Amino acid sequence: MNTIKPLDHIANTKAYVPGGKLQGAAGPVAMLASNENPFGPSPLAVEAIRAAAQAGLQIYPDPDYGALRAAIAAAKGIADPARIVTSAGSDEIIHLLTQCYAGPGDEVLFTEHAFSMYEVSARGHGASAVKAPETDMMAGVNSILGAVSPRTRILFLANPNNPTGTMLSVDALKALQDALPPHVLFVVDGAYSEYLGPGYEAELRDLVDRRDTTVMMRTFSKIYGLAAARLGWAYMPRPIADTFQRIRGPFNVNALAAAAGIASVGDEAFLKLSRDHNTQWRSAMTEALNAMGLATPESHANFVVPEFGSAARAAEANQFLKDADILVRAIGGYGLPSKLRITVGSAGDNTRVLDALGAFTAKR
Repeated sequence: MNTIKPLDHIANTKAYVPGGKLQGAAGPVAMLASNENPFGPSPLAVEAIRAAAQAGLQIYPDPDYGALRAAIAAAKGIADPARIVTSAGSDEIIHLLTQCYAGPGDEVLFTEHAFSMYEVSARGHGASAVKAPETDMMAGVNSILGAVSPRTRILFLANPNNPTGTMLSVDALKALQDALPPHVLFVVDGAYSEYLGPGYEAELRDLVDRRDTTVMMRTFSKIYGLAAARLGWAYMPRPIADTFQRIRGPFNVNALAAAAGIASVGDEAFLKLSRDHNTQWRSAMTEALNAMGLATPESHANFVVPEFGSAARAAEANQFLKDADILVRAIGGYGLPSKLRITVGSAGDNTRVLDALGAFTAKR
């Protein structure tokens, strides 16, 4: 009999379910489930990876990631690179911040339809996961504040949010920040912030500088097209950054990912290309889906979220798309069973999914 058992809070933690792959497809698959950049990474990043590989993979990377942090600081207008931390994807930031600041008896707060890794991390570290209600997939300052308790240690808020695409204004973020009690670490997840442009990115950066209890976390997985490289970063008050650095792995970012990040973070031409394509097609897809009778609210990220009227019809549409070798994301696990999340992909894939859904709605 096996007597080796996990801790109770680990045994009760549900694993994150990724978008996955489509097996057994007859032809090319339109991968529109995981919010990836249809252009892939910047060509500069690809060349940097080749050069880093040729330089020798037997050498450990710089444990301080000084060049990467300096490149991020220069691109994002951050004066002190010591307040930047790097990570193996932004998921690692979520886990390490939770490990640092929340445990058994504590609460980690996020909104009703938030990124599920917040809950996975909270439960995985023995903390209680608390969800603030949303209205029409929209977070609200008063709702969030109403869920704060003396046990709340961290508030995770993605803005724009995944999987809904909705967001709070910067003024609302400031109001929330000002009203939070000082024992709550406010973590703003800006995974999709580049799709709104440098102005919004700067506002998130400045939000961190307003209060010494605020963190901004980011990723290279979305607009930078480096999802496979697993690279993230965060901007923090110095004491929080120092705490984070104590427990992260000494070589948590591999040398290829670091080189790609250095090369791509300042590639403004590639960012503009990706942002402009997303803005154009997100609007076109939203308009087309609404015209089909699939109510699709405005999104601020690189995906759209049409409504199918019932969980059964959404599941039927999802299977219809799979049969056409198109993979989108079912989001019933996020409490949105009557909706599907569709990534803004290439022009060809976007046309393909719209044509397929047009055929589906015409028959049903």
